[in-house]
Amino acid sequence: CCLTAEAPVHAQQGGAAQGNQSGQATRKTPAMRERVYTRLSEAQACAEMDDYQCARRLLEEVRGMQDLNSYEAAQMWNFYAFIYFNQENYREAITAYQNVLEQPDLPLGLEQATLYTLTQLQFQQEDYAGALTTLERWFAVAENPAPEPYILKAQIHYQQQEFRAGIEPVMTALQIAEAQGKEPQENWYRLLNVFYYELEDYDNVVGVLRTMIDRWPKREYFIQLAGMFGEQGNEQGQLAMFEVAHEAGWLTRGPELVNLAQMLMQADVPYKAAVILQKGLEDGTIESTEQNWRMAAQAWQLAQDDRRAVPALTRAASLSDDGMLDVMLAQSHQNLGQWQECVDTAESGIGKGGLRRADQAQMILGGCLFELKEYGAARRAFQAAARDDRSRQSADAWLSYIEAEEDREQQLAAAMRRG
Repeated sequence: CCLTAEAPVHAQQGGAAQGNQSGQATRKTPAMRERVYTRLSEAQACAEMDDYQCARRLLEEVRGMQDLNSYEAAQMWNFYAFIYFNQENYREAITAYQNVLEQPDLPLGLEQATLYTLTQLQFQQEDYAGALTTLERWFAVAENPAPEPYILKAQIHYQQQEFRAGIEPVMTALQIAEAQGKEPQENWYRLLNVFYYELEDYDNVVGVLRTMIDRWPKREYFIQLAGMFGEQGNEQGQLAMFEVAHEAGWLTRGPELVNLAQMLMQADVPYKAAVILQKGLEDGTIESTEQNWRMAAQAWQLAQDDRRAVPALTRAASLSDDGMLDVMLAQSHQNLGQWQECVDTAESGIGKGGLRRADQAQMILGGCLFELKEYGAARRAFQAAARDDRSRQSADAWLSYIEAEEDREQQLAAAMRRG
């Protein structure tokens, strides 16, 4: 909260009856005598020239007068507070303002100004309990308070981690702003959002964030709202927020883009996920790791685009110590009819090891060798696959097919020789 300090209330030679429209009792303020008025005026002239030593000397003269009435003493202490404040001696300024408030029959305007400034000073000095007490005194004498004092009260509650107590003053501030035709400030909603979040009241966090997005559509609010939807298990809402943020160009960090791609894949939108991952990996926004290239390849495969999956799988396989990605790459080559590439990568994967299903790798290798008419090598691959019960039936069928194909080719060759 920004501190404000005003010059002392100008000394008045005559007393004034103080009251307000809300029915508070009228206050009769003692008159200020000429000699006090003269010294305070001279002190003010010194202060306006930044000659605080001169101002302090004149105030000491006033302080030395034995018969000061309450109004004269209040103005004197108010002037002391003004000087201390401008010299950034806040501790002494607080004491001076407290001395002002100890005087009876203060003019209402002076009391209000002193209470509010003292609240701000106590807040700045981290005396939150004192600031709250002083602010409550201010509310007791204030007429038609603006929204800002309620926000100050909420900030004090925040500093004391009184999150539930902080909600009511923020809501009051918003109601007053609406009634007075004022635009609420963004930081009011941010504060309210923090209170609800700390209380784990996620439904209200979502409501506040929606309002903030409507008024101030910023990246951080979309990301926060997406996170809250995730907390609530609202995957559709979370994805929608991330997509809006992406379209607006607000997702510039690799982990955010990877997170969006994962959500798109879970939502059965693999093509968009693949495009996002590929672009991020190529321009360096997304870190070039085995895991990220693997995800890009999987996205292309789910999108049934093996041609674009091959480069991603090739990069991922080059970063991997096991053969799993090589086998995935071999399968993409097989789908594309790239038989020799299929054989090379399948053999590389089998050689690296670390496969969860070595039998499947042998099946892929055998199929591609068969297409190259390398029947002997294909037979050995299918025989290796058949040693696993999970692939035995398919491998045996392939072995029978190879035998039949070899017989067919031999018969065809014999017929051609006879012809």
